[in-house]
Amino acid sequence: MDIFESCCRTCGNECLESLGIYEESVQALDKMVPIAEMLAACLPASLPALEQADDYPKQICRICVKKLSMAYEFSHQWLGAHSEFNVALKFEQRRKRSLASRSKSQSQAKCHEVKSRDEQLPTETADAVPLKIEPAVAVASATVEITNGSDSRPGFKCGICNESFHTEKACKFHFKFSHKEQ
Repeated sequence: MDIFESCCRTCGNECLESLGIYEESVQALDKMVPIAEMLAACLPASLPALEQADDYPKQICRICVKKLSMAYEFSHQWLGAHSEFNVALKFEQRRKRSLASRSKSQSQAKCHEVKSRDEQLPTETADAVPLKIEPAVAVASATVEITNGSDSRPGFKCGICNESFHTEKACKFHFKFSHKEQ
């Protein structure tokens, strides 16, 4: 409409240097992104979707474009970090389940071993030697191994548990939280 000819769609101010929302793209996240796509990604879901055929202004001022670019980059940064946290949490849950099942099977094996030893022991144990138990010390390297990219497996591997990861960041995150006591 003519009444919104020089108004910014986002701040409502009159703007002399404006960009077309549906025609222009701007630099964000090291690539050119259409302004309409950035607006759609940053607007709350409770608002009606952008439509090129509506009667609202079709331009945005340069100040609002800068703010929009920052909001768009922040949104993608948030989503990336959230995704990395989800990966780390899944691996931590898997590691805990694995440790729990391993300790359960080890305790069952020890229980069976003790029962069979008890059956073999003589009734008098006056001259029995006490069993000395020393903790095992496992030294593992905290390295990130980069595997050959020609196969379909992920390219980064934890040096302690041999877990594979698609990114070095995910591998380091896993190591930081899964092997912090080592």
